[in-house]
Amino acid sequence: MSTAHLSSEQQLQQLLNDPAALAGHSHKAWGDLPRAQIEALQLAALQQRFGELRDRIPVLKKLADGEGVERITALDDVVPLLFEHTVYKSYPPSLLENRNFTQINRWLAKLVTPELAASILAADVSACTGLDDWFETMDAAVPALRISHTSGTSGTLSFLPHGVREFEKAFEIRRLFAWNLDGQEAPSPELHAIYPYYRKGYLSHVRANEFLIKVLLPDQAYFHPSYPATLSSDVLHLGARVRAAHAKGNLDRLQISPALKAKKAEFDQLQADMPQYLANFFEQMATELKGKRVYIGGTWNLLHNMAKAGLEQGLQGVFHPDSYISTTGGAKGVVQPEGWRDEVLRFTGARTLHETYAMSEVLGGSHMRCEHGHFHLAPTVIAYLLDPQTSKPLPRQGRVTGRAAFFDLGAESRWGGFITGDEITIDWTTPCPCARPSAYVAGPIQRYSEMNGGDDKITCAATEGSHREAMDYLNTFEG
Repeated sequence: MSTAHLSSEQQLQQLLNDPAALAGHSHKAWGDLPRAQIEALQLAALQQRFGELRDRIPVLKKLADGEGVERITALDDVVPLLFEHTVYKSYPPSLLENRNFTQINRWLAKLVTPELAASILAADVSACTGLDDWFETMDAAVPALRISHTSGTSGTLSFLPHGVREFEKAFEIRRLFAWNLDGQEAPSPELHAIYPYYRKGYLSHVRANEFLIKVLLPDQAYFHPSYPATLSSDVLHLGARVRAAHAKGNLDRLQISPALKAKKAEFDQLQADMPQYLANFFEQMATELKGKRVYIGGTWNLLHNMAKAGLEQGLQGVFHPDSYISTTGGAKGVVQPEGWRDEVLRFTGARTLHETYAMSEVLGGSHMRCEHGHFHLAPTVIAYLLDPQTSKPLPRQGRVTGRAAFFDLGAESRWGGFITGDEITIDWTTPCPCARPSAYVAGPIQRYSEMNGGDDKITCAATEGSHREAMDYLNTFEG
């Protein structure tokens, strides 16, 4: 159904609050939304988000005051207010090592709106013995919030405070494609989801399973993980700390509590039991789910490992050809083996592997890869290219290479502006041969840390003093 009859204000509110409705709940219309219409709506949406959040998120207010930004008149006006990717791990590491979750909550409360901040500060986390305990406690205490974390390859975890509605909006867009929707009245398919990893966890892509089940599936019985257990964030953090200590040559100084050692022992036992879990997993796929339409989402290595194991057992073309197989995330420094995509398709029997460019911090939009290898910019995200030396905005015309930054218009209880560690090339001008009207990411996506031997220091687009004052304020816990 077309939404052209709606007023600009109605379309604006759909983009912010119900983006799937902006495309009339049609997967095809989503990719064909007129570019001029979207760009006008994006500026209006950015202005509304800034107006709503400028004085309500403490760290944003501190930075905006320091920069003297009172209003947004053009897309580039927001660039000095984009957060560095380190902001979500800027708490003192000692807080986590000492399990001082009360202080971590005080830090987190400065990154969200007052309503969420009040619930975060009211949560009693004084008795939490570790990360897993803290996440469970926070889920119960702040039901409108879902905190997730990144993999912590640097040894420090980023904590991402996403609202529940932000997750739901992201999966309502995913539903357009997974269900092959062409209008809101289309019947819901009997769709199963296969996840070649843990049933539950707080790592960002595992955390999202709650909303995959809620939005895409009839009920949780249709969700089939390979390991029906919780991925321990405490053990993941221990692994990150070990790697970081080993890299610095001070592994002998690493202190591990008896409780964490016990958790590690439980994890080791789970690892030992995995062959049986995998056997059960493939048995179920080969019998109960054979020929059914399924949704499978995961990082490329999870999908490939599943496909390799299945092919080794002689399983091919297991599911319905209309199954939706989705992957996101880069190679992360690992060389992707030749032919991994073909192996995934051969095992699953799906016609297409749907690839996206996305990241945990920018929950509101996945940039879909077209048949010509280009990642088309999602309407729900404003993309920026920044000069890698100064972080000043580069022109939004021609084919330009720079540091990727994004504003997530789906973010409603946190600030959506975020500078990444990625170097990308965007073609703002040349039409893609696929005929989709949006600008697109062309060419390779590389991490500056990989290009610079592990170092990636962002020069913030804000003045150095403003940014330092905002970070100092974030880590002041008195009062």
